Amino acid sequence: MSENWRIRSVEIQGRKTAYRVVGGESGHPLVLLHAFGSNSGTWTRIATDLADAGFRVIAIDLPGHGRSDWLERYSLASMEDALRLALDQLGLHQFDLIGHSLGGHLALRIAARFPNRVGRLVVEAAPVPPRNEAEVETMAREGPQPSLWRSIRLLGFKRLIRIVLLRQFDLRASSPILSELKNPMPDWWLGLDKISSQCLVVASPNDGLISSRAKHLTARLRNAQLKLLGTGHHLHTNYREAFLEVLIPFLRPSCRGEAYLPERKTDG
Repeated sequence: MSENWRIRSVEIQGRKTAYRVVGGESGHPLVLLHAFGSNSGTWTRIATDLADAGFRVIAIDLPGHGRSDWLERYSLASMEDALRLALDQLGLHQFDLIGHSLGGHLALRIAARFPNRVGRLVVEAAPVPPRNEAEVETMAREGPQPSLWRSIRLLGFKRLIRIVLLRQFDLRASSPILSELKNPMPDWWLGLDKISSQCLVVASPNDGLISSRAKHLTARLRNAQLKLLGTGHHLHTNYREAFLEVLIPFLRPSCRGEAYLPERKTDG
């Protein structure tokens, strides 16, 4: 399947953003954002399925990941800005958006910032930050917070060493990004009210805080439904068929230009 990918890049303000694309030029644009420490290759198998369903799939390497250039300083805002510039450069003015983990958090930021550009939004196993200091304390009691060690466990130590040695991941991003996700983010929560996209939140029932916080996220979004499936954190890779069974019916109206409203708020 990987031979169907076309690996490309755009240069913006002297910095390269790499991406992979598969699917016909006439397909409805679907942007994929990967997790922290990962790269666009994580979507290889599912992207081919989505291209076969009629989408033109564009999977972007986040700054400091994969083939994209590294940033001088990392923050969630700087990553969001880099993505916005890449989307503009690629001429993606109307598109659907899927994000996994950190990519899901960034996808929500993009949808809040550009509510008229994002059609359907899929958020897979995304970290949901606290609203205030009281929630920081509650979350600390409920389970492990975002941390480098959790990221290493999810990635696998050998894989982490390999991507660092190949310069496919900038470890300097770890501290600022993971620290931000643990701190109160009231403005981010207010931004969720701006999202007009139909949204599908996907999580497993046993992914620690990711699972419990997914319910809060779904309740806050205007047009959202929650689907629980599989186990763990990597649902689009470990439970590809089940993921697609939920994903394609949700996204398919985009190909036909139809409106889509979720039938129910949550689904276990």
